Amino acid sequence: MSENISEITLESESIKLTLLPDIGCKITKLEFLRYDFQWLWQDKHRPVRTTEHGGNYADFDISGFDECFPNIGLSPYPFDSKIKLYDHGEIWSLPWQIIQQENSILGQVNLLSMPLSFQRRVTLIDETIEFRYQVNNYGENNYWYMWSAHPLFRLPNQYRVIAPSGQKMYKEFGFGGRLGADGLDGYQDHLKELTWPFVQSDSNETIDLTYVIPDLRVTDKIAMETLGAQEIVLANDDLGAGLKFEFSDEISHVGICSNLTAWPPGDYPATWIAIEPMIGISDRLDENVNMGSAREIAPNTPHTWSFTIKLVDLDKA
Repeated sequence: MSENISEITLESESIKLTLLPDIGCKITKLEFLRYDFQWLWQDKHRPVRTTEHGGNYADFDISGFDECFPNIGLSPYPFDSKIKLYDHGEIWSLPWQIIQQENSILGQVNLLSMPLSFQRRVTLIDETIEFRYQVNNYGENNYWYMWSAHPLFRLPNQYRVIAPSGQKMYKEFGFGGRLGADGLDGYQDHLKELTWPFVQSDSNETIDLTYVIPDLRVTDKIAMETLGAQEIVLANDDLGAGLKFEFSDEISHVGICSNLTAWPPGDYPATWIAIEPMIGISDRLDENVNMGSAREIAPNTPHTWSFTIKLVDLDKA
């Protein structure tokens, strides 16, 4: 890192995490110590630097594992024009308060746009990382939100995403024609219903999204329903291990965003896959409100949810 930014570590006999409390409590490293392997993508060409509230997310380091709340994509706030929503939400760009214990870190941050507080407790249990969330409304009115975890996993070789066949999913965007025609802005057929894992490309080729091929030169995102798929696995066959994701019932979808040596344009395109547990379907809060997939929180009525990431041997997964 080019700036003097404070790091903290959370470590057990099996797992080591590195976090940046002053930059959205970003997790920069995720290591299961049974293997000499770093799971999270790190951008060697854009060092971590101090963020700016309300800044453009892509202007800063986007690597590692951020949290997106109360939105991801830009849209108007549906019920109050005075409330401004920011690119990838607010909390990635704000400093968090933390309480560190032997096997866990509790982080908390208050939004500036709404009277909402966001908490995330990360706990290490054997070879499992548990993420528990709580949102509180300390205002006088109801507010709406969506949420997404935003971990980017590096792809030194071909991976697989193992999920139940036939799961309903929705197209968020596509560049490269893998999910069908993209249109000029990548949002043609936005929110079109698809079925995991087979899709038709813009050239009418059947594509199996199970296989994550690093040099495919496409970037796209789908949102898969978690009903009937409360667990999925990101498999690294060369390592012989994978990450199993399990979701609480409040998490309605999981985003799968593939950037396969396609973005950003220029000399240093990145290569990663994001497995993004979500409350919501679309990246836009206004669309999620219209579809009934956002959540409304009343004063003094906490909302909670959770998910876990567990290291698994592929021959036992």
